[in-house]
Formats: sequence, structure tokens, C-alpha cells
Amino acid sequence: MDKSMQFVVDVENNVSTNEIHRSLSDIIHNANLTPSTRNNINNDNSLVATANTETGQSSTINICGNENVSHHPHETSFHCSSIFQAISYFFSFDGNDDAKALAFTKIPEAALWVASSVYFSAALIKVAYEDAGCITELQDGQSKLPDCNKRIYGIKPSSMLSLFVMILGLCNAIIMPIFGALLDSSNRRRMVGAVTALGVTVITFSQSFVSKKNWFPVFILQLISFILLTSNSVVGLAYLSELTKDKDKLARYNTVITIFNSVSVVIFLIGMTITTTLLRASNDPLLHARISLLATFCLQIIFYGISWTRLFGARMAALNGMIDAELLSVDESRNVATRCSRCGIVRNSIQSLKRTLVKIFTQRPEIRWFLLFRATSQPVIIAFTAATLSYMNDQIQVSSRDVGITSLIVLVFAIVGNKISLTTMRKFNPLVSLKLCMFLWIVLAPILVLLVNKPGHEFRLFLLSILWGIVVGWKEPADKTILCNLVPRGIEAEMSGLYVFSGQITMWIPPLLFTMMNENGIDIRIGLASFGGYFLISLISLFMMGSYDSIALATCAHEKEQFMTSTIQQTEEIKRSMSENDVQILSLPMEKSDDTMRRSKSVTYVESLSNC
Repeated sequence: MDKSMQFVVDVENNVSTNEIHRSLSDIIHNANLTPSTRNNINNDNSLVATANTETGQSSTINICGNENVSHHPHETSFHCSSIFQAISYFFSFDGNDDAKALAFTKIPEAALWVASSVYFSAALIKVAYEDAGCITELQDGQSKLPDCNKRIYGIKPSSMLSLFVMILGLCNAIIMPIFGALLDSSNRRRMVGAVTALGVTVITFSQSFVSKKNWFPVFILQLISFILLTSNSVVGLAYLSELTKDKDKLARYNTVITIFNSVSVVIFLIGMTITTTLLRASNDPLLHARISLLATFCLQIIFYGISWTRLFGARMAALNGMIDAELLSVDESRNVATRCSRCGIVRNSIQSLKRTLVKIFTQRPEIRWFLLFRATSQPVIIAFTAATLSYMNDQIQVSSRDVGITSLIVLVFAIVGNKISLTTMRKFNPLVSLKLCMFLWIVLAPILVLLVNKPGHEFRLFLLSILWGIVVGWKEPADKTILCNLVPRGIEAEMSGLYVFSGQITMWIPPLLFTMMNENGIDIRIGLASFGGYFLISLISLFMMGSYDSIALATCAHEKEQFMTSTIQQTEEIKRSMSENDVQILSLPMEKSDDTMRRSKSVTYVESLSNC
């Protein structure tokens, strides 16, 4: 008899809780709990065992290992802090290893974002100015650096980052949809995620040796690193869509994963500030870049290693996302390691992507509007941040200290925004939550230019940074939760690639228009306020998606139609095969009937589609 069953018997035989505590400790993390034991897992994530004694008392054992005795069967007291229990439950992911892995990967991603955008980019720009022959240090009597029109590798040093962002966005927009489709046709999702993570880690270590002599090749490596990082994110998004079908859990998982990212950014920034201060390296941007990249490399080794080798589960390829590829004779060539089979995978992936796009533009308007929302919100948020930094320097002439304070306020209150997102998703639904968030984004830019428009308005800027941070943190959990409810089963990576595509393809438009307005003498305040127009388009797109319940129904109908049109014949063959071999199945040992059980599971899932 296994331990979980022995525990149930002990409880039913009125064994004292002190005697069964050891059994409880052994099975509390056992994934194979019996149904009767699972019913004893209450809502606050405590595992409770009840023993009816002769005195009519009930006793419980909570996860802290404490025995609680009450004189009435319905009274329960806990020796653990309720706050500790709430936090433990919030971050527990209910034992879902894939969710834990997604949260862990956010730690090195956040570190790499800070290291690249704050330290590495600043160092490269300064070195580029020096190589171009521009003045990079203030001379006696100068209040600002003179303009530099010199070029390096055919472009101005001031244009290098904007050109980098444009090329990166174009590459990701072209690659990611095809990459996602190929991923859905492969049995190697986890391996692809591990390889891309390894590639990012190796490049990060190589970049930590950046110097004035090799800065340009390292800059090219940065482009490759970000493409690999985006590919790794697509793999992660494919797992995200499969975490759970429970809408409340999905909202909580997305929120906690985003909190991991936000907290990691804040902690890494503070850690880097303390480290560079202690090393007295405040005037050496190259040293800052090396330290930040080495720290990021260490985090990548730890958390990428744990996630991709220990936590993420393997995924089988699926024909149209419904049934294991091994079960379908029409797709058996996919598992044959020949050159033609590889060609077949590419051809099948492109055809699947084409079918998905036709489906989106003809029968899934909610996905079409959501992709438009993504295209008009994500790039604009990034451009708004850059434009606001320019505005602060140009209009209110804030010091570098005030810029740092503003950035810290935004990052800290982004964590608050994560929690607000979860609260509003539970109170209403993710779609309503995202609409409320976008409304605040619309009013943020005009309020900023009206209230913060001259030197001395730094305190107003700090107050508005609170709202800025809240809406930054609010958007992502609701955004990702809606994505998960839009994705039909079986094309998770394909849809993730389209999701990334929509956020990258328009990356160059907002900064280009803002720059053109600024260069043509239009007041920078008008240019900054114009970002509200993009957010208005995003809000309209959300309203055009329809109701949240209709999204779930449309996704279910999509899965059902996709299966019925592509695999009905294969399903009937599986059913007939099971009927003919029914007697043989019963006589086989369990380890020899795994394939049959997998077939049964697939058929059961197919039949459940009729309940959508």
C-alpha cells in the first residue's frame, strides 16, 4: 500500500494526529495523492487531516507541522501566520513546475534588460562618440557638450541605438511567426528553449569582455543575443498558454510571473548601484557594463539551468494541436530522421501558419483586434519612455539624480500595478481590467505635459511617476491572460510568434513620428501628448474584441473545428483499434499499455470538445 493510501486509512481508523504526522510529511508534496486526500486540501493551501475522537473533538495538522485541536468540528485555529500562508499560497503556483520555471526565467531576463539598456548601451554610445572623434567630456566654461556631426561606420553615434532597435524589431517580426510554427511541429520544445537560453548565456559572457578595441563586434553580438532571447520568450509563451484552464489560477500565475520580473529589475538596479559605488567606478561606463554582464551571466547559469533542465516539461508535437503526432499515421514521417522528413516539417509548419492567418482574418476577429491592440500599445509604451526622458531633459532640466529617482519610483510602483491587475481581473475579468489600464495610459501623457512643464516641477514628476509605474505593471498580467484565452490548443508557439510579431513590426513607427515632429519645430509637449492617440486606438481595439466570455467560446469552437476538419478519420481509426483489442488491453501489464492509454486520453479529449 502506498503512503498516500496508508494516510487515508490511518485517518479513517481514528489514529491520533501525532501518530500520522510523519506520514503526512512524507506525502504532502506527492503528486499521486488519492482523490479522498485531495479533498482535504483546503483553499488556503493547507493539507488537513481530520480524526474523529471519542470526545467529539477534531484535530488538524497544517503545513507548518502544528497540531490544532478544537472542541467543535467546524472550528479551526492556525499557529502559522496568516500573512505567511497567504504569501506562500500566492507564490506556490500550486505545484505547477512549468509556472515556476517561467517565473525563474524572468530573473535573468530582467537582469539582462537592465545590463543592456542601462549600462551596456551607455558604454557603447560613449565609446562610439570617442571613436568618431567627438568631444565626450565637458571643457572649462562649457555647460553642455557641443553637437557632433561626425560618423562612425557610416552613421552618427547618436543614431546607433535607434537603428539597432529598428533592425531588431524587423528581424523578430520576420522570424518569430515562422519559428513558432516550426516549434509546434517539433517534439523538441524544451530542447529549443534550453539551446536558446544557452546561446544567450554564452553571448552574455562574451560581452563581459567588452573594451574600446572590440566594442563594435560586441555590439553585433547584442543583436544576436536579443533575437535568441526573443525566441526563448516565444517558447516560454507557448508554455504559458498551457499552464491551466482555471481562469483565476491563470490570472494569478501571470501576475506572480510579472512580479518576479519587476522585483528582479529593482533588486538588480539597487545591487549594481551599490556595487559600482563600493568599487568607486562611477566614471567608468565600460567597467559598469562588464560588472553588470558578469552578474547577469551568473544569474543565467543558475536560473536558466534550473528552469530548462529541472522544471520545464517536455512537449510532443501535435497535428493541428489536438492529438499526439505519434498516434496519427498521416504524420509518422515527422518522426523519421531523414532529410525529407525535415523538409516535411518546414512545409507543414508554413501551411499551418497560413491556415491560422486565414482563420484569424476571416473567422477570429477577436484575435485580429487583439493583435492590433498589441501593435499600438507595446511599441508606444517603449517610445513614450524614451520621449519622456528627452522631455525631462529639455523642458524641466532634471538632474541625473532626479531621473534615477523617477525611474526607481516607476519600477517600485510597477509591482503595485501587478497586484492591482490581479485584483481587477478577479473583480471583473482580464478584458475589463486591460480597458481600465489603457484608459489611464490615455490620460497619463496629457496630464504629464500639463502639470510638468518647467524647472521646479520635479515633485509633480515624482507624483505622476507613481501613476506611470502602476499602469506599466498593470498591463502585462492582463495582456498575457487574454492571450492565453485566445490561443487554441496545439498552436501555442505559433500564436506566441504572431503575438511577438505584432509587438515588433510597428516598433519603429512611434519614435519615427515623434522625431519628425521634433525635428520640424513642433513643440515637444505636443509630440509627447500625441502618444495618447495611440493608446486611444488600443482601447478601441479592446472594445472591438467583444465580451470576455465570447472570446473563450470562440477559442473552444476554433479547437473543435480545427480537429473535426483535419483528424476525424484518424480518430475513428483509433476508436476501432481500441475496440478490436479491448481484451488484449485488459491482459497487458500497465507498463506495456502506455501507448494504448495515451490513445484513450486523446480520444477522451476529442469527445470532450463537444461540451465546449
